[in-house]
Amino acid sequence: MRWLLFGMLLLVLGCGSSEQPAATAQVAPAQSPTAEKPVETPKPTEPVKRAKMEPVKKEDDGSVAVLNQFMNNDGAAERFRAAPTDPYVEFTIDPAKLAANGLRQLQGKHLTLVTDLPSSPEVDELPEVFDAVFPLWCDYFQIDPAKYADWRVKACLMSREAPFIAAELVPANLPKFLHGYSRGDAFWLRDQPSSQYRRHLLLHEGTHALMERMFGGGGPPWYSEGIAEYFGTHYWRDGKLTVGVIPASKEEMPMWGRIKIIRDDFAASQGKTLDDVMNYPADAHLQNNPYGWCWGAVNYLENDPRTHDQFRKLQEYVRLGYDMNRRFKESLGDQWPLIDEGWQMFVANADYGYDFPRNQIVYAPGKPLSGDTATAFIQSNRGWQSTGILLEVGKTYEIVAQGRYLLKQNPEWPSEPNGITLHYFNGRPLGELLCGLRPDDWNGPAASPLTMYETVGNHRTLTPPLTATLYMKVNDNPGQLADNIGEVEIHVREQSK
Repeated sequence: MRWLLFGMLLLVLGCGSSEQPAATAQVAPAQSPTAEKPVETPKPTEPVKRAKMEPVKKEDDGSVAVLNQFMNNDGAAERFRAAPTDPYVEFTIDPAKLAANGLRQLQGKHLTLVTDLPSSPEVDELPEVFDAVFPLWCDYFQIDPAKYADWRVKACLMSREAPFIAAELVPANLPKFLHGYSRGDAFWLRDQPSSQYRRHLLLHEGTHALMERMFGGGGPPWYSEGIAEYFGTHYWRDGKLTVGVIPASKEEMPMWGRIKIIRDDFAASQGKTLDDVMNYPADAHLQNNPYGWCWGAVNYLENDPRTHDQFRKLQEYVRLGYDMNRRFKESLGDQWPLIDEGWQMFVANADYGYDFPRNQIVYAPGKPLSGDTATAFIQSNRGWQSTGILLEVGKTYEIVAQGRYLLKQNPEWPSEPNGITLHYFNGRPLGELLCGLRPDDWNGPAASPLTMYETVGNHRTLTPPLTATLYMKVNDNPGQLADNIGEVEIHVREQSK
């Protein structure tokens, strides 16, 4: 029986990557035809250095030990505390050279955008989008907007690179890049076929530019790129900008693909633990997949109530580099195994519209049956929930479930514990009652037992391979729990020998 697998390592969330589209700096740009000599296709190069300190090995002379002591002692946080810096001036704009090369300027309060693209509402509104994100940055990073009201950054939006080189807007020492690149007081963008993803790239690179100015760096790669992805994933509707969104569908975010990266890697047994993501090396983002994982990690840590406050504090210590990771985990203490377990639930069920609060595991220790039958109620609008019932190894239990609940209200989709066979999620009928066994003393670091589960439906006989608390949930898309109404009543009794 599959339950016997609970005594083993059920799932390994290991390292790896797969070829997937839609990374922030990796999707192939659409090139406009030109009579000029074709520009050579850019090749991946080393990304911007943003005060990233790589893990180091101890030398025989003890030099690294001294460095580690310098980084890790109590004064390090103050020595490396983020502070505003005056970024290097990458170029100056000469209107005559712009005109000579067919370029035009678009002015906003915080952005000067130079482009070779023809006028269109989607292009001409980009400075307005950039100005709209500034107060959102200030609120998130606790920046005084009045103090930095005059902050400006320059950007080049290019369908062709040649005229920008001729206008001296591309420094000779600027590394080649695929999509977007931020350095000093400017950033460069290659045009995109999708107006949504063009804005995404603008907000992503703009976040890097702001953090470079306000904090003097962006922290280790996962944090730097994850925060940029957080602000890049947005809605722009009727002149109002919303950032940090969880897209409801792939149609809302053409070319985005972050959910697909996570789902495909997990299906290929190449999922990532939080530690995997937090230890991405500096060159990891020359590939597509790390963008999806960093977006996922930042959104999970931002939305989980156990991590939210400490995660927000990380912006103060971005100049600590990789040592920021250690300090973050230490600040969370013995909660880390449960935090990692919640991350595993997200990875295993990642989907558009993922509802982080409703999918948080509801923990409660189990108690052995004190009479003939134990009863529990499972809510249809939540993820995994403890029944509070402890099942003991060597015993056989009968589980009976009953109830009627709605999985959708308009139109109504009523369901019972056997589920709706006309609709499926993860290969199982929508609304089907599922069960998992989780020992109360589980503390990682292996995969959570709740990544392996079985069908209950209306009735199930179960002989657990280990003593564990019975957890249950109704099978549904993790982004569509909010409109569920109703509960399942379950009764558990021990079968006589």
